[in-house]
Amino acid sequence: MKEESDEAPVLVEQAIALIANDAGEERVTERIEDAIEAPHKEGADLGTVRRALDVVERPGESETAGRKARELLLDAIDGKLPSAPRGGQLAKGTETGTSTVLGEFRPARGIADGGDAALFGLALAAVAAGLWLSRRLRPPHTIRELAHRVGKGKR
Repeated sequence: MKEESDEAPVLVEQAIALIANDAGEERVTERIEDAIEAPHKEGADLGTVRRALDVVERPGESETAGRKARELLLDAIDGKLPSAPRGGQLAKGTETGTSTVLGEFRPARGIADGGDAALFGLALAAVAAGLWLSRRLRPPHTIRELAHRVGKGKR
């Protein structure tokens, strides 16, 4: 099992990732506290990290509090994630090769806007046109009738 980091910037980056993935207030708080107590504090502004901890611990957690804490944590490490690729080097092993932590992707469900409604209407029109064309362009004889006629002709 991998040991926990003792570098404050790495722990701050992990807290940012936990916020982005809605890991829960307890886990985020624990990771921020670990960053504050880390023996190697170089590269992280602990005053800003403490302000982020205050934002996370405020009662009545909201999405804006998570966003604000994430911004504070990014400011604490000057926007430079420790896992960001070094210039001219390829990502290897467990490195992601990116310096961006994206938020959780939550697409809209159902018909969210006019474009969705138009696409849904076009899909229904296409289904209706297909059914109408299949009825209209159907061959005049069914397979059963043709088989019956072929059977009569052989006798």
